[in-house]
Amino acid sequence: MKVCFDTSVVVPALVTAHPSHPRAFAWLEAAAQGKLEGMVAWHGVAETWSVLTRLPIVPAVTARAAEALLERLLKTCKPITMAPKIYQEALRRSTDRGVRSGALFDALHLVAAEHASADAFITFNVGDFNRLSKPGGPRILVPPDPPRVRLNG
Repeated sequence: MKVCFDTSVVVPALVTAHPSHPRAFAWLEAAAQGKLEGMVAWHGVAETWSVLTRLPIVPAVTARAAEALLERLLKTCKPITMAPKIYQEALRRSTDRGVRSGALFDALHLVAAEHASADAFITFNVGDFNRLSKPGGPRILVPPDPPRVRLNG
């Protein structure tokens, strides 16, 4: 089962102090154990670094620490190459769906997942991605509470 992770799941999975850590971490741990094939768009890697280095936590996550966390993530999750056609399709879909501003970045995540043939897209922001999804695309799922990895039902 191929699963692509949104930044909204990657960040709490990497930050133990985050309130959603247990729910998010269960999914990355399943990828690390080979129970599923984890993926993340290169755009999501950059976005995760950005979010990690601006989190209002003490101690702050330094740029070097964020880089190290991402290096570990990329040993668990395959990065999806962001080819120009992914950007073009994300722009087109955002325009066609009438979304604006940062919704384009959500479209980049989702279109990358589609191009990588992901079965599921894991996010805490389901509504943002449902409005951009297409028939036959990955299922949009929220990590459940209590934490568990569940792809069916």
